[in-house]
Amino acid sequence: MTEEENFGFDELSEKPVEETASEDITPDIEIPDIDLEDYEVPEDEETAVEDEAGGSQVFAWIGSGQGGGRLAKAFYDRGYRKCIAVNTSSQDLDTLDLPKAQKLLLDVGEQGAGKDMARGREAANKYKQHIFDLMRKIYGNNVDHLFVCIGAGGGSGSGSTDILIEVAKKYMKYIGHDNPEKRVGVVLSLPTRGEAGSPQVAKNAHEVLNTTNDLAVNNEISPLIVLDNAKIEKMYKGLTVKKFWPTVNNTISGLFHVFNVLTNQSSPYTSFDPTDYATVLQCGGVMVMGVAKLKEFEDEQSVSLAVKTNIEKTLLSDVDISDARVAACVAVGGKDIMENTAGLMDSLSYGFDTLSSLCPNATLHRGIYEDNKDSLRLFTLVSGLSISDKRKLQLKLR
Repeated sequence: MTEEENFGFDELSEKPVEETASEDITPDIEIPDIDLEDYEVPEDEETAVEDEAGGSQVFAWIGSGQGGGRLAKAFYDRGYRKCIAVNTSSQDLDTLDLPKAQKLLLDVGEQGAGKDMARGREAANKYKQHIFDLMRKIYGNNVDHLFVCIGAGGGSGSGSTDILIEVAKKYMKYIGHDNPEKRVGVVLSLPTRGEAGSPQVAKNAHEVLNTTNDLAVNNEISPLIVLDNAKIEKMYKGLTVKKFWPTVNNTISGLFHVFNVLTNQSSPYTSFDPTDYATVLQCGGVMVMGVAKLKEFEDEQSVSLAVKTNIEKTLLSDVDISDARVAACVAVGGKDIMENTAGLMDSLSYGFDTLSSLCPNATLHRGIYEDNKDSLRLFTLVSGLSISDKRKLQLKLR
C-alpha cells in the first residue's frame, strides 16, 4: 500500500488519545423508603393438627349440632385429632371439650336452631366458606376419608347435613382426591324413643335419614353409618342416662379404631390390609359393624353363631345384609388361644363361610390377628347396604 493509499490511518494511530475524566452520570432521582422493605415475609405456618390414632387411614371428622359434636369428640378422644365441631348454639360448643380453634359458631343471632332444619341449613350455608377454610387449616392436606357426624332430629345438625357434605367434597377435591364422593361419609345418630316422641324431632330424623340413605345408595357419599339409639335402648336396658351417650359414642369410635389399627399391623396368619379396608369404606351404601366375644372356641357352631349374633346385635340400624357388596370379618385372639386351641382354624373358616353365605353377593375380606388377651373376638364390617323401609316408616309414623 502506498503512502497515498494510507488514507491517513498512520497519522490517526500515532495521535495520542486524550484521557477525559469520567463524569458522574448517576441520575438525580429520589428513591423513597418502602415500609415493607423491613418486613420479613414469614414462612407459611403449619397449622394442621397431627393425627395420633396410628391407623392405616387418616380420618377427619366434622360434627354438627349437639349430637354430632359429641360423636366427633368421641373420635377425637381416640387420637383422631383432625376434628371440627360446628353449632348454632355457643352454649353447646362451650360444653364440648375440644380446642377452641377447632370449634366454629354458626351465629344466627339466637342460641340454637330450635329444631328448625331451615334455620340450621341457612346457618351452614352462610358460613360454608368459613367451614371450608377451617377444614384447610385444621385438617391440612393429608386426609384419606372425611366423616360428617350428625344427630338426626335437631335443627343445627339435621339442617346442615347437605351443606356440610357439599363442603366436605369440595375440600377432599381441593387436596387432590379425584373421587370425593367415595371419601366423604356420614355418621348419623337417630333419636331415642323418648326423643322421637316429639313429632318435629321424628319428622327431622325421617327427612335426614331418607336424604342420606339416598345419597349413599346412589354412591354420592360413602359410607353412611346409622346409629340407632332406639334399638340400643331396647337391647341394653341397663344403661343409665349418664352413661348412655358416652357408651354408644365410644363403642362406635372404638370399632372404627380397631379396624383402622389392625389394618396397620402385620399378621402371622391372615392380614386385613389397608387396601381391603379402603375398599369397604369406599364401596358406597350403608355400612354396619359389630363385635362378638366367643366363649367356646373349638365348636364350629359357636363361631358361626357369633358371626350371626354380631350382625343382629349391632348398634347400627337394621339392614338386609343379603344385598351387601363388600364384607369383612376379622378374628382377634390371645396368643395362648391361637397356639393351643385344636381345630380353631377350621372353626374360624366356618365362621368366615357363614358370613359369606349371609352376604352371597359380597366380596369377603378376612383377617386373623393375635393379641395379649385371653379371649377370642370376631369383628365384622358389611357395606353397600340400604336402610330398611320398616325403620324409615317407624319414624314417619311418629
